[in-house]
Amino acid sequence: MVKVIALLKRKPGISREEFARRWREDHIRLSSQLPDLRGYRINIAGDYQPAGMGAEPLYDGTAELWWDSFEAMDAAFASEIGRVAGADADDFCELRIHIYAEEHIVVPGP
Repeated sequence: MVKVIALLKRKPGISREEFARRWREDHIRLSSQLPDLRGYRINIAGDYQPAGMGAEPLYDGTAELWWDSFEAMDAAFASEIGRVAGADADDFCELRIHIYAEEHIVVPGP
């Protein structure tokens, strides 16, 4: 199993609340349709952040998306829905950093 971990930062002028609403209510309708997607989680930064890190977190959220192979992931992003979803994310994200990884589960989550 492989995955992409995306680190997202909202565009200037978009509030944290609007960013979260836009992602949860609009964007996932597109991104959840990526071909051969095996799993998908989003994580939105909350108000509680470590002391000394500044008023805002470095990123406003992360996404984790799983596929069976890097080839399947690449094909999903290159598909029509992949291009549409990427353009949609660009509408509300100033920065999207992708980390391509092989997952190693240490403690299974809930």
